[in-house]
Amino acid sequence: MVMNIKRKSIFVSLVMVLLGVSNAAFSGAYIPDPEVNEPDKKYISLKFGASVIEDSGVSDAGVTGLSGGEYSADVGHYVAGGIGMVRDGYRLEFEVANQINDLDKLSAKSIATSIKASNSISGVDASVTTFLVNGYKDFVLSRGVSAYISSGVGIAYGELDLAGGNTAIDGVNWNWQEHDQDDTVFAWQLGVGVGYELTKAMSLDVGYRYLGSSDFEYGSTNIELGSHNVTAGVRYTF
Repeated sequence: MVMNIKRKSIFVSLVMVLLGVSNAAFSGAYIPDPEVNEPDKKYISLKFGASVIEDSGVSDAGVTGLSGGEYSADVGHYVAGGIGMVRDGYRLEFEVANQINDLDKLSAKSIATSIKASNSISGVDASVTTFLVNGYKDFVLSRGVSAYISSGVGIAYGELDLAGGNTAIDGVNWNWQEHDQDDTVFAWQLGVGVGYELTKAMSLDVGYRYLGSSDFEYGSTNIELGSHNVTAGVRYTF
């Protein structure tokens, strides 16, 4: 519950910051009509960025001497492409996105001693590909500049690539064999961003998204996902 409150506070703060963007910072912008979007238009978008997975839960049915497992991951890449339609300041979009992160640390508590410890790991790559339907609401900040909030739902296809290895936490071994696992689960995201019109058809887009999903089940391993994604890209309207 505390984590959810923190996430909501961060999200609200980002919206307030984006809505306060200064008009002076965009004085050289292309100046279109005052409407953010024209009705009955379509667009395609392409975004690149970084994915930061928050420390999340992990468990393995084959490891009975540990509890409260968590993992952390390196900063990974993020890429997304979408196609959508525009009407009266709202956008509806279908988007495909992918992020890849290397897991770098496991932590857990020994059931026997209640000691919690963590160890670095290597050779564990996690890839998540999402297929989401997103809705956007655009807000005019000034002529040529807009902010938006968004939400989306869909599915996430996860792949866990294990090179094989093991780690010991307070004398309890956590082993994994070399193999690939995959799973498909429900996914959702919330986002905020700013759009800057270069021409009547082309816009720059800078945004933040929080991606969440149901737990992935990779064989005997259960993994949670919560990812903070920062993106920059372009949107072409036609």
